[in-house]
Order: sequence, then C-alpha cells, then structure tokens
Amino acid sequence: MVTGHNFSGVDSARENRLFCAAPFENIEIHSGGVVHICCTLRLPVAIGNITNRSIQQVWNSDEAQKIRKSVFDGSFKYCIRASCPFLQTISMHVKRIGDVTDPRISAVIKNHMLSLPYGPRQINCCFDRSCNLSCPSCRTRMFVDTDNKREILEIQRKIQELRDVEELYIEGSGDPLGSPFTREWLRSMRTADMPELKLIRLHTNGQLLTPEMWNTIPSDVRELIREVEISIDAASPETYHVNRRGGSFETLLQNLSFLGELRKSRRLERLILSMVVQENNFREMPAFVSLGRQFGATCVYFSSIHNWIFSETEFLRRAVHLSAHPRYPELAQLLKDNVFKDPIVFLGNLTSITKEA
Repeated sequence: MVTGHNFSGVDSARENRLFCAAPFENIEIHSGGVVHICCTLRLPVAIGNITNRSIQQVWNSDEAQKIRKSVFDGSFKYCIRASCPFLQTISMHVKRIGDVTDPRISAVIKNHMLSLPYGPRQINCCFDRSCNLSCPSCRTRMFVDTDNKREILEIQRKIQELRDVEELYIEGSGDPLGSPFTREWLRSMRTADMPELKLIRLHTNGQLLTPEMWNTIPSDVRELIREVEISIDAASPETYHVNRRGGSFETLLQNLSFLGELRKSRRLERLILSMVVQENNFREMPAFVSLGRQFGATCVYFSSIHNWIFSETEFLRRAVHLSAHPRYPELAQLLKDNVFKDPIVFLGNLTSITKEA
C-alpha cells in the first residue's frame, strides 16, 4: 500500500512548477526482487516485486502510477525532500517544466501519462549485497550473497531481456567487483540483447578496480562503462581505515591513479568520488575535494549518513548533519569555505545546510 510523506516546509507554489523525471525513467531492483522507482532514501515506497510479476507489469503498477500522479499534481507526497539532493538543488531528474527538453518526457507531460508505453530507461541494480569490505555504516562483516545466488542470476536474466534499457547502474548495495555473480555478469553480458544500452555506471569502493581486473571485462562491455563512482568516505589513511574496514588507502590511491588515466584519455566520461559525511570525517571534506582534483574527478559528491544498521544513539552520535548535533555549527561554518564552490563539488542533500548558514 502506498502511503504519503509530509512535504512540510516546502513552498508549494514553487514545487508545483517542478517535474521529476525519475518515476518516468528509473527503477531500482533490490534483494528479493523488490522494485522501487527511485532511491529508497528519497522515496521509500516499493512499486512491486519481479519475483511474481514481469518488470513491465511492475513498471506500470498501481503503486507506480500513484507516485507519478504525485509528480503531476506537484505534491511530491511520497518523497522525502530532506534526503533528495535533486529536489534541493533542482538538478538531474528535477527540472522546471519549462526547462524539460527530452522529447519523451515532454510527451509524458503533455499527455499526462501515468501508464507508460515504454519500459524503464535506467535500472539501478541493488540486488546483490556481496562486498569485499565491511564498512561500519553498511554492514558488520564481509560476505558473498551465496544464499541468494539463484535469485541474483534470475534478476540479471530478466534485465538482459529489456530492450528499452539505456543505462545500468551497478551495484547500489554491494560491490560489483567484490561479488563473483556481478563480476561474472560484467564478463558475460550480452550487449546485443540490449540494443539501446548506452551507458554502464559502476559504483565500487575501488579496491579491486585494477588494470588487470579492468582488462578481464570484454571490450564491448568496457566501452559502455562510461561512468565510475568510487565511494571513499575519507581523505586520510587513518579515517579510511575506520570507514572502509578491510580496505587499503594505498591500494585506493593506486587504483584512483589508473582511473584518472582512463578519464584523461576520455575512456571515462565521468569519474565521481563520493563521501558519506559523518562525525568522524566531516573535517576532511576540503581535503576530499583536493583528492578529487588530484585524480581528475568530474564530480566530488557529498551526502549525509543514513541509518542502515546503527542503534538510534549511535546514529545520532554520527549524524553531524542534524541541527541538534553538537558539531553541527562547525559543519555549517565549514561549508562556507570557498573550496565548496568548485564546479566539481556537489553537496547533494547537504545543500540545505548552506542555505541556513
């Protein structure tokens, strides 16, 4: 059942002039076959499950259509604005209706389409939680998701059958190279089965993304990997050791150097370094921007920590972005630094702090 979220504090007249294309383009597939139409942190309502329905059926489910309707009526009532960097900054999927230029989305707006005649353009693959690290903000131990191997392979098969898909984001809940299932998928992916596929984005901790690993991926798949996001959460070896438990900062820097060369030679269109900001790393944010510059990153992306596994007490201790946190004033002051005006910086859902500061 779809339930709404309070959009309090938002200028409704202003929001009514906005349009978010995500529910009309995007799905996220999670463990167990659960499908969302946007990032679960921003829109936590599921639209169905592909273990008992086809992706196309879920794509146009009653739940999906209710969410699309909330975009048309301007309420965005299923969204959590405080978690959405794009509603805060009017960027990416979110545009003013007058600024929409994509012909397909323009037709959707003109015809007020809730049930769509096409399939999802973008698929965020979040169904394989296997990872080679055990970052404290995400999990308590390293593991390979062998219990769900059959399910993972079946979801991969269903994705391969989608002829409309243009972009694959791999992997939103684990590490694509730390998983034997996703790693093998990249090595065996039949790109001819997805004729519209133009881009693959890898989201990884970067520990295994060596030149040798890169070269095990077939050239036709490699050519589609145009974006790589490296989640780091630190700018020093000491903090990295804590926040990327099991990882090596030295290995990270070596692999960032390799990725920087791929970017320099234009084999990558985008190289994104990301940091989940929390109490133990927020002072390293300026140094993190410098790290991005050092390796030629096209984007340095900051976001607030979310409570995946912590007790409420532990989360509140870490959540420096919350105004009640004792170090919040220090973070707000830090964000006034000119370093964050660099065009490669995207403050994401921390943007609202800069407006308050």
